[in-house]
This record gives sequence, structure tokens and C-alpha cells, in this order.
Amino acid sequence: MANNEIRVPKQKRSIEKKNGIIKAGYDLFCEKGFYKTNTAEVAKAAGVSTGIVYNYFSDKNDILIEVVKLYISHLKDRFSVIVESPIHKENIGSIIEQFIDVSISSHTMTIEAHNEFLALSMLERDIQEVFSQFENTTLETIRDKLLSAGFSNVDLLVKLKMSYGIVEHLCHEYIRCNSTDEELSKVKALAVSIITGLFKHT
Repeated sequence: MANNEIRVPKQKRSIEKKNGIIKAGYDLFCEKGFYKTNTAEVAKAAGVSTGIVYNYFSDKNDILIEVVKLYISHLKDRFSVIVESPIHKENIGSIIEQFIDVSISSHTMTIEAHNEFLALSMLERDIQEVFSQFENTTLETIRDKLLSAGFSNVDLLVKLKMSYGIVEHLCHEYIRCNSTDEELSKVKALAVSIITGLFKHT
């Protein structure tokens, strides 16, 4: 089946079918896990035959990549608030706090999806690359905005990657420990202080 010629849908009905398969894959991979879901189950959930699935995807991993891209599109929507906000030296602290809030919201919007795709990114190079591309694009956009605001370019991208790592760790600990609002507030304040310090002399 994987040797079939893969179709690129152009008509509305074909596009809807392909999107339906991606959405079905998204739901099943979150519910059962990628490795415990087979292509026939995805087809059934999407309301199409297995043959139709192979018209648009070479294999289950091909579906997974599109599923992760769908998840990333949700993340982009949430981070657009930061990417589109004006940044200057006087508001850097509030921007960092806002970035943390959006990151927490993104991590918790679908915890099952986050946990499944995070685990897969450790095992599947293609998935890791999709997440890395999202991270790099986001940080490069913020870097350009910081440069426009008068921040020095010296080690700027390195500092942004360090900051991103701090925020990711905060989010994972928040989910793992089920922190109270008071505990989260204290950790956020500490993270903002640490990250602001990185940019203090930038």
C-alpha cells in the first residue's frame, strides 16, 4: 500500500477527507497512543476506507507528522500574542511573564497530546525536527524583535534558548507536581527574575 502514488488533494471534498484523517489520527494518538493505534482504526474513526488513507499518506508515520503539525499550528496560534506584541527594554519583564503564561496554557491545552508528542519527539527524529523548527522559528522571531528594540546581538539567541529551556522546565514541573496558584506564582516570579537577568546587560 505504501507504494501507491500519494495524492495531493485539491478539491474541497478531498481536502476535507485528508483533514478528517489527520483529526482522527490526532484524537486516537492522544487517546490510545501512537504505537497502539493502527491505520485501520484511523480510517474507521475518519469514516473512510483504509485504501483512502493510503491515497493521502504513505504510512502511519506520515499521518503522525501531519498530526504533530496540526498540534504545532495550535501552539503557533497561542504564541502569536507574544510574536506580534511590541517589545522594548522597559517591558521585557512583562513580556517574559506573558511568555510563561502562554507556555503553560499551551502545555495544558491538551495534556494527553503534549505528553504523547513529547515522548514521540524523543524517539522519532522526524517529530523532533518539527518541534525544533517551531522552537527555532519562534525564538528567531523574538530575537529580531529584541534587536529592533535595541538589545545587543551578542549571545542573544543562546540566551533565548536558555530562557526557553527554563520556561519548558517550569511548565513540565507545573504539570507533574500539580502546583497550587501560590506555588506557581512564586516559581514564575523567580523564572522572570532569572531570565530578565540574562538580558540585563544585553
